Amino acid sequence: MPGKARHTSSNPGIFRPDDLAEVARQSGLNLSLLTQEAIRRAINARGLERWLDEAGALPPTGIDLTTIRNAVSEAKDELELGR
Repeated sequence: MPGKARHTSSNPGIFRPDDLAEVARQSGLNLSLLTQEAIRRAINARGLERWLDEAGALPPTGIDLTTIRNAVSEAKDELELGR
């Protein structure tokens, strides 16, 4: 089923020092959840970097920064009103 999360117990070779893992366990931290969140953040950061690279390669629009800021502010205000 597309979009449905699949759970697997395979270990992709993640290294964590024993002392760090022990302190995390004693602190009540969920290492599996923390690892998943870190992987998601890294994937998102790479996507953002790629988007910024692609956007940086686009030709200039000639629109000044103040106009862009105003448009973003107005769009944000409209979205907040729609909540």
